Amino acid sequence: MNSLSPGGLQEHTDNIVVYFQGSSALENKIDKRVVVHNLNYTGLASLPGVLLKLRRLIKQHGTDIIHSHLNPAGWYAHLVCPDTAVQVHTLHTTYSMDTVTPASKLYFEKQLYFKKQNCNIILLSDFIERDFLKSIPFAGKHFVLNNFVEDAFFKTTSKEYEHSNKQLRMVAAGRLTALKNFEYLLQVFAHLKGREICLDIYGGGDVTKYEKQISEMGINVKMMGHHEHLAEVISSYDLFIMPSKFEGFPLSLFEAMAAGVPLMLSDIAPLRSIVKEHAIYFTLDDEKAVAAILESVLDKQTDINELARNALVFANKTVRRETYITKLLEIYNQILIPRL
Repeated sequence: MNSLSPGGLQEHTDNIVVYFQGSSALENKIDKRVVVHNLNYTGLASLPGVLLKLRRLIKQHGTDIIHSHLNPAGWYAHLVCPDTAVQVHTLHTTYSMDTVTPASKLYFEKQLYFKKQNCNIILLSDFIERDFLKSIPFAGKHFVLNNFVEDAFFKTTSKEYEHSNKQLRMVAAGRLTALKNFEYLLQVFAHLKGREICLDIYGGGDVTKYEKQISEMGINVKMMGHHEHLAEVISSYDLFIMPSKFEGFPLSLFEAMAAGVPLMLSDIAPLRSIVKEHAIYFTLDDEKAVAAILESVLDKQTDINELARNALVFANKTVRRETYITKLLEIYNQILIPRL
């Protein structure tokens, strides 16, 4: 939706957004010139009719490119893609580490799309690309294209953690799932009682079990729930932390970088590959060691200000919307060339 908000991709291409069901606040973000269709999916029994409707819409609009995201949208799009159009699918996750997508969906995606000679795929990082090509016998075209952060997050200066600060305010963001590993942060904060270090966790999902643990442990952590406009609050924090077990290309950490907030991330290959040296990294098997890192920041033994400055420069170079759109249009041109 962010790529199709005013001033974005609609300035270069005619765009049609098709989605399966319900209403969404995301619709209010997009350029009013973008055509939007709701297929009114009501369950598995309605799927054949929904796919026929999707195929008719593709032909009706004279579509050149079908761009699908996530599963099962990718193989649904492949099923209905006519010979007059080409499909490109964006893979958002590290394929070999994906334990969330049901095995049946992964199987159909592989058989119906990835094994086709005319398959086009976009991967969000070099690491995801290498992992995918090791995992799948792939014969189509593949491209690497970083995702981007909406302009509202970008600040002109980075966050300055003042030497006089007596408190360290931290933020984490993401869906409340096991893979995001927020429970690990609760264990870390069990070692920080009595220190002026606090953590706010933003994210949709069931907060009840987390709040119960926080209360029982007596730790300085708050569950903030889903926040519609995170850009308005993230720059008020001193440090962003992400304890994920695996990731693809998480936007929340780049949103923090764009806001000039320094990063502290779990030491996993997907994150190191995209953030490089612009973060403090920590292990996922030693809560006490992680707590010690945070205490060193609070006590001004670890300087996070230079980290924040360099991270903001890196974000400006890598995750700006105009950069994404320019590269996406280049990809579209490449996959259309065989048809010309």
